[in-house]
Amino acid sequence: MKQHIPESLDIDELLFEKPPAFKYHRDNFIYILNLITEIPSRNKDLLGENGWVPINAHTLQSRIRDYDKYLDYLIENKILETDNQYIPGEKSKEYRFTKEFRVVNKAVEIEKYTLIKSILGNGYHRLGSEKKYPYLAKWFNPDLNIDYSSATDYLYQEYEMNIMLEDENPDGKYNASMLNAEKFRDHEFYFHVDGTVNRLHTNLTNSKSGLRNFITYGGSGLVSVDIKNSQPWISTLLLDPRFYEKPKIGSFLFNIKDIYPKYTQDIFQSSQEMDSTIMIVNNELSLDGKGKGDIRTYTDKVLDGTLYDYIAGEVERTRGYVMPNRKAVKKMIFTVFFSANQFFPQLEAWPKQMFNDLYPTVYDVFKSIKRHGQANLAILLQRMESKLMLDHVAKRIGKECPGMPMFTIHDSIVCPFGEQEYVSRIIQEEAFQCIGSIPMVKVESWLQGKSKVA
Repeated sequence: MKQHIPESLDIDELLFEKPPAFKYHRDNFIYILNLITEIPSRNKDLLGENGWVPINAHTLQSRIRDYDKYLDYLIENKILETDNQYIPGEKSKEYRFTKEFRVVNKAVEIEKYTLIKSILGNGYHRLGSEKKYPYLAKWFNPDLNIDYSSATDYLYQEYEMNIMLEDENPDGKYNASMLNAEKFRDHEFYFHVDGTVNRLHTNLTNSKSGLRNFITYGGSGLVSVDIKNSQPWISTLLLDPRFYEKPKIGSFLFNIKDIYPKYTQDIFQSSQEMDSTIMIVNNELSLDGKGKGDIRTYTDKVLDGTLYDYIAGEVERTRGYVMPNRKAVKKMIFTVFFSANQFFPQLEAWPKQMFNDLYPTVYDVFKSIKRHGQANLAILLQRMESKLMLDHVAKRIGKECPGMPMFTIHDSIVCPFGEQEYVSRIIQEEAFQCIGSIPMVKVESWLQGKSKVA
């Protein structure tokens, strides 16, 4: 089995010259080093963090009993370094290569049978996910291909550009993307549903957008249909008292009891807490109906697609700062949504403070959901997104068009070119049933060979 380690590291020479003071197996070292690339290749959000990679000790120990001795050896010999910060139940220790070994990777083989069996044995997670979503899993087959030569040329051009621009982590980004390209080439597909938010993770979800332009199915090009501003759009249902009340017969709207069964344990730790949130919403919605209530104005701007433009205008008006692009505004909105309530008084929390000034009731609802956990709002929104896209949109498409290749990337459906109008219609129809409003969608073609480094 192939694993990937820094090109500048000769592991056999290191072990010969500095033999560990414990009984060891060479392949265990290689497996641990491979994780520094493997984990970010499955979670691209880690690629901008200066190369730091969280490694779950419990998972590692299930494969290497005395893993801590291996890590200590690699740190003592200046191959790895650690932030040495561990918070039980919240944060794993993070590791990265030392500066000397932040280079392009090379592939090496491991042969330890029990280790390989343990790695491959992880496939039971895939089997469970495939059984749950057979109408999606069946398309991960040898017809899903990548133009590997063109893709690697593109990735190397980007790598050189990142070096020139003094990017924080050029080698880590390049190595992770190359690993994804290799897995597509070799048809090593993974298909796993996250137990926390029920998101489906596959080779497609974790590939950088530029790499997707080299991917085809059965030789044909693909196109993605995305829900625009999906998190703010989904959040509008949290401002509807029906989301928290007992479901009514005949109603298709999502309800907190179905989306988050542990809501009275993790989010609202008493019925009184949830009642207070419903009261916040009901009191605000009882205004004169002339659009003066901030829930109404927030919802209207989300649904007509002007929220980001409005926020950018308010930043310029109140702070004299021109937001450089929509991505910067999106980052600001995510700060409001997903940062801790306790962050509010800080100077850097001005986006939260400004959002509270504009939409005080909306902010109070979000704040109440995060009262007992910073991640609760993110988990709730992502569970709603997953249920909509996997259990409603994709399931319906799979039933109506069982012969149409289809993939999901969280808030989008990927389909053959020419099917985008049909997919857009199904997304909007199912969205109206589940969320109560119709989202705007964006269609983007994956044009093979069109990715260029700017």
